[in-house]
Amino acid sequence: MPPDRSSFTPLNFDNDALLPEYMDSFTLAAPPNSDLWRKPPSRDTSTAPILYTALRNPFIAAEVTVSADWELEWDQGGLVIFAGAPPGSVATAIAPQLAPPPTVDITLNDTTNISPESLTPIGQRPPPPYMPPAPASKWVKVGLEFCNGACHATSVVATSDGADWALTSLPPHHARRSDLRVKIERIGYALWIWYEDHVSGWKKLREVTWFFWSVEDKAVRVGVYASRPANFGTSMYERRNGTNGALGGGMRNLCVDFEGLEIF
Repeated sequence: MPPDRSSFTPLNFDNDALLPEYMDSFTLAAPPNSDLWRKPPSRDTSTAPILYTALRNPFIAAEVTVSADWELEWDQGGLVIFAGAPPGSVATAIAPQLAPPPTVDITLNDTTNISPESLTPIGQRPPPPYMPPAPASKWVKVGLEFCNGACHATSVVATSDGADWALTSLPPHHARRSDLRVKIERIGYALWIWYEDHVSGWKKLREVTWFFWSVEDKAVRVGVYASRPANFGTSMYERRNGTNGALGGGMRNLCVDFEGLEIF
């Protein structure tokens, strides 16, 4: 049974009202120059349309079939899982304002006890407390990516320091297909990443052994994404009229179809 539409949160949508009516079959449109990526030190690029949900129970697995008319280098779509808030979904914390320094009225005959701190020049007072930035969330994405003229199974693993990128060639009997079913699965503290070969069944792409270490169940977010990192500017028509959002799709958008989404 597909997940409930009302439980999903859109990220990088032009219009939040344009959510899929039915989560078993829907399309996301990714405009040019949209991506989900991280470069050290924790510099996120989070412009890809994403639909994600929080879970009531501990995460077990998720899977979906993705397909599209892949044509530009790095066109991609698939599943994504976050251990923490998705990049770009939380506003930066604001440091608390400090109270003004105390003032004391002094007269020659005043016998009021004066603390040494109140007589300390402002320039010699200690600086305000340091507010460390919130740690960057861990995340993993897996899906189908068009690279060097062919579709590949793709995965990216992002830590607080950066991200890696891995492409896996598909079997010859699958190489000409434009669809792929992918799965992520929790086994202990590890996240296992799979894709389905319609001849030999599920094949393991990689294992992220540490993904769920020190992660609370309530901090896990799971969803889907579409991305077209290639950037070739916008036409005069698009600048004047805009696009139709993540579910509509302008002429230059990548429209990724998602079928059979399951999240456990």
